[in-house]
Amino acid sequence: MSDKKGILVVAEAGQGRLANVTLESITRARELAAEVGGPVSTVIIGSGVEPLAAQAAAYGAERIYVVDDSQVATFQSGLYTDAAIAAIRTADPAVVLFSGSADGRDIAAACAARLDAGLLVDITGLEVKDGVLTAVHPCFGGNIIAEKQSVSQPVLATVRPSSFARSEAPATAETIPLAVDFSPASLLAKVTDVVCENVGIVSLEEATIIVSGGRGVGGPEGFEVIQALADELGAAVGASRAVVDAGWKHHQYQVGQTGKTVSPQLYIACGISGSIQHRAGMQTSRYIVAINKDPDAPIFQFADFGVVGDLFEVVPKLTEEIRRRKAAS
Repeated sequence: MSDKKGILVVAEAGQGRLANVTLESITRARELAAEVGGPVSTVIIGSGVEPLAAQAAAYGAERIYVVDDSQVATFQSGLYTDAAIAAIRTADPAVVLFSGSADGRDIAAACAARLDAGLLVDITGLEVKDGVLTAVHPCFGGNIIAEKQSVSQPVLATVRPSSFARSEAPATAETIPLAVDFSPASLLAKVTDVVCENVGIVSLEEATIIVSGGRGVGGPEGFEVIQALADELGAAVGASRAVVDAGWKHHQYQVGQTGKTVSPQLYIACGISGSIQHRAGMQTSRYIVAINKDPDAPIFQFADFGVVGDLFEVVPKLTEEIRRRKAAS
């Protein structure tokens, strides 16, 4: 691999816990540790985040760097990049994994620029082949699955959420407080207010089940049946680009090439035709169920299960059946 050792995961945290993509990355790093060599490390950045070290250790992190500072209580690109760079230089890893979220991509790109290193983006697979770390990346709207290798060190990569399984493997971890000298340029920006919309709603990035609606829902009121099914499943609600363009849902719900890329265990597409733009954002879902009254809809070509029928008849019946089985269990 290189003279550098180990894998460092730059953690993403929120609402008092580590993000699923961080735990998935730690799990995969643990599985690759023997081939890469060196420890599995994590850096946790924020204010009051030291208790999260125990969660990282529960998934196998052996060395945990903690940047616990009131100045990084909320995300700021420059400050978080300063903290991540400090951890990278301290750990001197062969591989650094970031979250594939908007914040994670922001930090990863900035770190790559500062380190004059390449960046493997939106990876869905990671393994060592012939002594070289190889990443898998769906590209060209998911039509091509490319294998990529970094020619610079350390190897930096952003990980698409739900790409790796996550499993606990408690480790005896060393927690290392990390003091960071934030750069004057990073301190120029100040967060004056934070507005959180839809607090408590399951996020698309974290969801293991997503129920999405497309043009076939007919309008904003059509999402009532989508939401009812999502509530029964404990799922997140998604939407196609057509829905967002029509103003029926906010852009934060959009799944697709110009929206969010998701990889849940189960993706239920209701009234979505399955254009290449939408397919690019959800085709790595483990199971895809399509409900559409058009038997020739493109989504049936790659769905695992398909139901040809009116979503306003099928979805309520599905919701009621799930409710009945939950009550009987």
